[in-house]
Amino acid sequence: MSLSCLSRRRFLSAAATIMACAFALNPLAKEACAQNPEYQEIKDVVYKTVGDRQITLNLYLPIEEGSIVKGRPLLIFLNTGCWRSPGPGDGWLWNLYGARSKGFAIASVSHRSIDEPGGTFPAPMEDVRAAVRFLRKHASEYGYDPERFAVMGASSGGHLSLTLGVSDEKTPYNVGDNLDVSGQVQRVIDFYGPSDFSDCFTRYPAETIDCIYEAFGASREEGDASNPGHAALIEKAKAASPLYYVDSNFAPTLIIHGTQDLVVPLSQSAIIFERMQWAHVRSQFIVTDGGVHSIESVGANLHLAREIFEFLGW
Repeated sequence: MSLSCLSRRRFLSAAATIMACAFALNPLAKEACAQNPEYQEIKDVVYKTVGDRQITLNLYLPIEEGSIVKGRPLLIFLNTGCWRSPGPGDGWLWNLYGARSKGFAIASVSHRSIDEPGGTFPAPMEDVRAAVRFLRKHASEYGYDPERFAVMGASSGGHLSLTLGVSDEKTPYNVGDNLDVSGQVQRVIDFYGPSDFSDCFTRYPAETIDCIYEAFGASREEGDASNPGHAALIEKAKAASPLYYVDSNFAPTLIIHGTQDLVVPLSQSAIIFERMQWAHVRSQFIVTDGGVHSIESVGANLHLAREIFEFLGW
């Protein structure tokens, strides 16, 4: 199955659709908003500095009787589309599924974007891994449980979420500060994230979206097997693909994907789920019949919210 003939413009439009949640029309969001407890918002926390570039996250910590509730699990949202992050955001996808009404702590994380200097792969993967280490290092300061981290993301955020399921021993992305603590999360919720980029450049180079070429800093010519740079591109592709890091130590993972996704095909989720099953990773694969590349299409509903929190088990 191809990664589609969508233009870059259409892909970005799809990504924008993902990030635009119709809260007012969504019964799931209404239920979540109606029960929200109090939260302390801590914005623009710098978790990593690269040169003059400060990379930030926002924290939302539950409050009871004027004090932060201690020991709650931390739910991490990766605010990104097409590996471009507009800023930390408010954890909106966790909010959509009712995390605040349940009193979870939430972190919403940004990363370097592929269209900025130094932002191509592996920068986004290294950044979000650094965010997890920072959050774990400062768990006692902020009060959440450092042993119960879950991450959620859609599309490129799904891909980055999968990279956080890889064990510290196997990942190539654990670089920088706070290496005395783990950069692996305990649960991964992946909405239609790419898992094997080598497939893009071997089977479907002509159909692969421009965003993926840009993420690798590669030209379309390099996608041609006859190009001298093709072999090096394939090696980079494998290094950036979560599929090749799955082993028995991978974090428990829930994957959600639609059958009519024309941006990231269903096969990208099917292949990594199969690998997880083979490696005896606790994993679940939810396929939405007719679902396209958008949250509203694949599962902005109460049933999926129950599935997500049952999978977390917290």
